[in-house]
Amino acid sequence: MLGVLGLDPLAEPWASRGADDDLREVVDALVKGALAERQAARDRKDWSAADEIRDRLRAAGVLIEDTPDGESRWELKR
Repeated sequence: MLGVLGLDPLAEPWASRGADDDLREVVDALVKGALAERQAARDRKDWSAADEIRDRLRAAGVLIEDTPDGESRWELKR
């Protein structure tokens, strides 16, 4: 029925990538770069630089979570 109306969610126009997907990739690359800088600062025990990077990301709306295994995850603040 939805196909007749042109609203089939599995049809190509709806399944293709949108601008938000491209933007997510750009943000992901930028955040990963910042997290690599932060990890380098932490490795050299430059805690103030690591905190500054975390704070800049937070101000931009990116929340960082450090996991017990030493990895960092991120998500956008909603």
